[in-house]
Amino acid sequence: MRYLLFFILLLSANLVQAEVRALWVPIWEMTTAEQIDTLFSDLENQDFTQIMAQVRYRGDAAYKPNKHDDSFPNPEKRYFALQKNSFDPLEYLIKKAEKKGIEVHAWFATFIITGHDLTRLDSSHVYFQHPEWLTSDFNQESMKYQDDVGAFLDPGIPAVQNFTMNVILDVVTNYAIDGIHLDYVRYPGMYFGFNELAKQTYKSEVKYQDANSWLQWKVDQITRFVARVSQTAKEISPNLIVSAAVFPDGQNALDMYSQDWMFWLEKNYIDLAYTMSYTSSTPKLDADLSYLQSYNSDKKIVVGLRAWKNSDAYQAKEIQDKIKLVRKKDFAGFALFSYAGIKGAGYFKELKIKA
Repeated sequence: MRYLLFFILLLSANLVQAEVRALWVPIWEMTTAEQIDTLFSDLENQDFTQIMAQVRYRGDAAYKPNKHDDSFPNPEKRYFALQKNSFDPLEYLIKKAEKKGIEVHAWFATFIITGHDLTRLDSSHVYFQHPEWLTSDFNQESMKYQDDVGAFLDPGIPAVQNFTMNVILDVVTNYAIDGIHLDYVRYPGMYFGFNELAKQTYKSEVKYQDANSWLQWKVDQITRFVARVSQTAKEISPNLIVSAAVFPDGQNALDMYSQDWMFWLEKNYIDLAYTMSYTSSTPKLDADLSYLQSYNSDKKIVVGLRAWKNSDAYQAKEIQDKIKLVRKKDFAGFALFSYAGIKGAGYFKELKIKA
């Protein structure tokens, strides 16, 4: 009995320490069964352990909202390329991945809810239905869809948090996913967050109000959301892995975007942090990884690597070199951004990620 227990503990430890080899798959690469079949064909000679499947791009769905259980009301419409058919990309992907022994993590664009083209959004979209939820700048100007990478809802509004939580928990409830992956779980920048509804909440919650308390309150809003989502999701699915895409410089993430991901790891609000370490320079990545190691959370950090090119100067070998560099350290693993970039650059011909 003693030896059996030892074997089980050893096996569990090995499972925990297994290298993460993840691939981000954008929503537009999984709108048909043929696309998903091609995805798995491309991965046939690779050795990925996780697919981060983008199920929410900009307040839309690459799945069927409230498919079986409507405990978490989800009014979001399907991604524009899926609106004229009944195909369920997430369900199909899960079944294919299960046969290959690959985990599927549902990737959500969290607080960003538009791109730069509004014509693809249904009239019932949250952007049109709740303009009062958009975050505002210091001058009380609502964020415009042309700004940055699109418009954000304000995380400081309780109704925004509840709405977004319901969307995520709907997927957790209705699909046999292995994890949820929170992207854009932050403010768009330090000069946003001044929505009137958010300020009213701040004034009701904070007794001594000054610049520091305001900045801390914004940090607390993002942290509160992550903690609530994580706790409730794991009540529904105890083995679910909760992760977030984060800026690799933790202090900059905190100061500029109110994203305190180091604290999230410390408190186990997330199981893994996937850094967006997208430099094309391997020496620069080496320096960044040394900085990341100072957080003493190596086994909870997955290093996100650039896997696209804007010119012929960035070759598959450089991605391979970055993977080798990450493996020399003691991180949880690596993730490649993204499948679309790898396919478009023809990297699959040379890229081999097996250890």
